[in-house]
Amino acid sequence: MSNYYFLMCLLPALPETLGEKMPMKFGEITGIIRRNVHPEDHEVACALLHGTDVFNWEQMDQGRDIFLEGGLLSRQDIIDNHNLPNYIRVFREERERGIYRPYIYDRLWELYYGYAYDVAQRSESRFLIDYLSWEIELNSSLTAMRIREEGGVLEDHAILDTFRPRDFSNLITQIKNQRDPLEAEQYLNEERLRQITRCEGIESFSIDALLAYVARAGIYSRWEAITQEFDIETYLWHGGSM
Repeated sequence: MSNYYFLMCLLPALPETLGEKMPMKFGEITGIIRRNVHPEDHEVACALLHGTDVFNWEQMDQGRDIFLEGGLLSRQDIIDNHNLPNYIRVFREERERGIYRPYIYDRLWELYYGYAYDVAQRSESRFLIDYLSWEIELNSSLTAMRIREEGGVLEDHAILDTFRPRDFSNLITQIKNQRDPLEAEQYLNEERLRQITRCEGIESFSIDALLAYVARAGIYSRWEAITQEFDIETYLWHGGSM
């Protein structure tokens, strides 16, 4: 019997396709996981959940009333600047000195990615190493597409340029062929779900399987939210795809 058999049995089955209603709120799912994850896996689980915190902090810092449940920070934590992780504190300090990027929140995501990837490596989390490196490279390619369309300088928007982007040309072509930004985001989320399956490994009740479940749940939950109330242009082009 693998490590997380009983915990995985507590969690609801996720939707089969995007657009289906989540059986439980993402915040409730992550609450169950945080209460039951083994101490040695707590840091790597939190590293994945902090992606929601980055999105929430970025939106609220720009004055948008957008908040996704499921991260480690509450809405009030962000309002009060309470329990902020170090990478957000570093971003705020750098911003005070001046961040010379056309879109300064690229730096926030870069700091988060650096933190999460470091945790993945130290924890030897095969899922998070593989999936996060793919997500970083994908976001770099999406950023490059956006900058080319706007006529900017790619180097000014680099996100962790130590990662060599893989060939996303076919994916980028498919995105451009979608009729509107919402369809483009749906295509991206479907590709993310496929990539999660490729990265989760063969052990059904391992920490990798649990992290893959969380990543899937986050995608289904975010899709529910963006189809109901989000400004999709902002969500797609300004870091919300993580």
